[in-house]
Amino acid sequence: MSITQRVGAAAIAIVPVFVTFAMIVGGTPVKLGAFALVVLAVGAYIGLRHPLYLTRALAFSLGALPFGYVPGVHAPLVFALGIAVVLATVIHRTAVSYITWPELPMIALIVLSALSLFATSGAIADYVEFGQWLISTLVLVCLLRMPRDELALFGRIYVYAASGAAAFALLIFVADPAGKLIRYLSIFGYGSEEESTRFVYSPTGATTVRLAGTYIDPNAAGIGFVLALMLCILLLRGYLRTALAALLFLSIVLTLSRAALFSVVFGLGLMFLFQQLRTRDRLAMIGAFAAAFFGALAVPSVRNRVFSSFGSGDAGSSARGDALVEFPGHMQGHWMFGLGWGRPEFKDPVVAFEVNYVANTPLLTIYRGGLVAGIAFVAVLVVIAVVGYTLLRAKRWEYGFYGGAMIGFAVVALQLDFPVVTIPATTMAFSVMYAFLVYAWEKSSENKLDDDNGTASKTENLLSAEGSRPAVS
Repeated sequence: MSITQRVGAAAIAIVPVFVTFAMIVGGTPVKLGAFALVVLAVGAYIGLRHPLYLTRALAFSLGALPFGYVPGVHAPLVFALGIAVVLATVIHRTAVSYITWPELPMIALIVLSALSLFATSGAIADYVEFGQWLISTLVLVCLLRMPRDELALFGRIYVYAASGAAAFALLIFVADPAGKLIRYLSIFGYGSEEESTRFVYSPTGATTVRLAGTYIDPNAAGIGFVLALMLCILLLRGYLRTALAALLFLSIVLTLSRAALFSVVFGLGLMFLFQQLRTRDRLAMIGAFAAAFFGALAVPSVRNRVFSSFGSGDAGSSARGDALVEFPGHMQGHWMFGLGWGRPEFKDPVVAFEVNYVANTPLLTIYRGGLVAGIAFVAVLVVIAVVGYTLLRAKRWEYGFYGGAMIGFAVVALQLDFPVVTIPATTMAFSVMYAFLVYAWEKSSENKLDDDNGTASKTENLLSAEGSRPAVS
């Protein structure tokens, strides 16, 4: 009998006895502990025997319940599954053993961020914050060790889960502005302290409801739905893709996240500019997108939100400008390794408002981890630009859309917003986005090689046929 089988047999014998005893004689803390032990035992069994189930569960939870908690345990669901996926990748033999060159800047970012942590840490909060970010980023490495068909399944599960979350958020947005429906998800920690909606306060004092649902924060929802839209176009086909893409684009619009919406618009513009499309297809896509975009602008709240971005009365733009001016002062004496990871402004909204740290992902990476981490993150952006442009020149428009949207996300969303740095679930969403950038690049390279080989074979066959014909005298 192997060690794994012995451990499993012991767990089967001991855990039920302990849990039953605890349920009978224990109080609430003991019962919660017993429940946690059951969850841990089940998770360990799945991790040892069926590790791919963990990645599928992670795809579902990241798309549908990104801010949920493990039932009965006050632990973030996505973080717990992320740890399980990382451990399963370490324990089991991986299907892909090589490291692709686009991964190297992300690996360098992990190493240099750890260096900044050791140089600045002085409290347990620093290690906790770094641990959450580390697990969320290592998911990228784990996903790229998977068989590519299983990775594609991960992406499709995420699309279906995020589409379900978008439909649920739309139901709340239309029929339940007070957000009472979210209480049905209380088993996952929703509906107690969190809000299911956020508001944009206009200069006149009126409020506009923003779509968020299980994503809690509308800007985080915008990023999650952008990823779902990108994967929907890349991985799905037919009427299902059309229907889910329409649902996800509508959800992005109603989050009123300018960073998310402008990222999609920028990416589509790049695709129309560089993609090798037939004239009929190009006109059809431009017409469909123009109809969707101007239809969105017909909604007053969306129109006001978009055009306020260019006005002097936009409080958000003014705060961003002030933060950029104050940024060198904050970094004085901390340029090399940053100000540290467990900063109170990353957790407390009141402190964040007072500090007004810069709302820009590369600069916030420097703010937290110094130039050592910031330079690595800039290298990540360069890779996104290079690989994204390669996809824009691919023959299939799905690859072009993904490459263009990825560049748009890097140019717009990462420069205007910061959840990728401060929110672990959004950090993980960015890791998934980057993993599928590598996936799309590999697939487009395979298709190009197949096309080249097919052309060469046709040429050889033609030459052979010419050579076999009898000479005409």
